[in-house]
Amino acid sequence: MLYLVDNTIDGHGASPRELQASLKRVAPDLEIVIEPYQQVSLERIKELAPSHIVLSGQSHPWDLYSPESLAGLLEVIREAPRPILGVCGGHQQMALAFGASVGLMERLTPGEGYAGAKRERGFFEVETDGNGVAVGNGSSNSGIFRGLPNRITVWHSHCDEVKELPAGFHRTAFNQTCAIQAMQHESKPLFGVQFHPELFDDEHPQGRSVVENFLQI
Repeated sequence: MLYLVDNTIDGHGASPRELQASLKRVAPDLEIVIEPYQQVSLERIKELAPSHIVLSGQSHPWDLYSPESLAGLLEVIREAPRPILGVCGGHQQMALAFGASVGLMERLTPGEGYAGAKRERGFFEVETDGNGVAVGNGSSNSGIFRGLPNRITVWHSHCDEVKELPAGFHRTAFNQTCAIQAMQHESKPLFGVQFHPELFDDEHPQGRSVVENFLQI
């Protein structure tokens, strides 16, 4: 069973639905439990005992999310009781959980929130390390980029980015627009991707491989 965290505010934003749909395409028999980020806690994870956890993208700038509402989820990330994949905003949550900064890629015109902010949207290449780093006693070929070329094309839709690697993480992908397109913890099963591997298609299938590799960890 997979636990999917809905990081949207009041259901605004398609990320949780898109993740659920793609996960069912990749693993039709997979049971998926979806709950909002405010309800996440170590106690809830212990109760459900999922095999994997996926953190969806968020719907609003982070300053609209109260620290209290995120506290349980950030604790789960730090403890990493199961393999966790953070997608877009979920990737940024991993950075926040370990004290790294997150902010706009660039502000192009004056405005508030995402208005006037630079946005990366569409299919773009990222450069990967081809595997990942070792997790615990595992080998480096256990990462989410296993079996993929060093350049893959995946869907992007974001204004924010992780500004610096959190302590204990290695960068595993980048491109010219965003320096930390993916990261992995050196000893915990934590994987963050700024892009959206769930939005793959026949012409751009490599995101599917990322999802499949995560489910095999």
